[in-house]
Amino acid sequence: MKNDFEKDINIGGNIETALSGQYELKASAVFQEAWKHTTRHFLSFSPAIIALIAVQVGIFYIALQLQLGDPSVILQAVQNPELLDSRIFQAIFVANFSYEVVSAPIFAGISLMAMSHSVGLITKTRHIAKGLQFTIPVIIATLFSLVFQGIAGTILPLLSLYLSLAFSQSILLICEKQVPPLKSLLLSLRAVNKKIFVLAGIYLAVMVMFVIAALFYGIGLIFVLPFFFHVKGIVYREMFGIRLKIVANQSSHEGHDDSSDDSDNDSSDDSDDQSNDDQHRSGKNKNPEVFDA
Repeated sequence: MKNDFEKDINIGGNIETALSGQYELKASAVFQEAWKHTTRHFLSFSPAIIALIAVQVGIFYIALQLQLGDPSVILQAVQNPELLDSRIFQAIFVANFSYEVVSAPIFAGISLMAMSHSVGLITKTRHIAKGLQFTIPVIIATLFSLVFQGIAGTILPLLSLYLSLAFSQSILLICEKQVPPLKSLLLSLRAVNKKIFVLAGIYLAVMVMFVIAALFYGIGLIFVLPFFFHVKGIVYREMFGIRLKIVANQSSHEGHDDSSDDSDNDSSDDSDDQSNDDQHRSGKNKNPEVFDA
């Protein structure tokens, strides 16, 4: 005979502390933890990153082909600047917009995976599909974010970069806390503004890493990309917190308690036994080693 005990816990901050700025972020601590998760989950997380890149490149290529007919004209224009015209720039802009919007649910799934790593949980490559259940709100939020950034960019380029940073937590707010799209953008903006200089420093450092990785024929991106997602997950945890559901099974058979206490699910990865890894969110996960977003 088994009796299930369930309890909801919150790891990290919450919406109230995020909006009041009562959360702490230290760049060095964030980078150290992000690197730890990147190395620990490298083999299981990298296929999801590769899948995202493949989807984005595919969408970008198709969008260019639909507009230009032959995307190779871009390479020809690079070799011969006289061939450059407004049609090519417009096609690149539309293709970039298209891949960001269409691939947004996949991006959300990877963000959820990285977020789960930040609380010590394990994910599998198939969990990249977790973001698909939020397809419509995620696409809406991405659309509005890109439109706002585009409008801001016509006024002042730095303003567009600011909005990109300000809206950076909206996707996880939608997926983890089921916040409506427009409200998620507003909440993210208000919370980020409370620690704007620290966050700007963190993401500026990550941007420098991307540039350095690109200079070495892009090889370094295999580490920088997962590192970036883990930074996002850790920042989200500290700002808004992550809700987990603890499920403990108590067996009364032969008078002994076989309860499995999942209360040790914190951001540290010291435990090799991840048997508490999220049955948590829904209580329906049949594989106790995998996070259910």
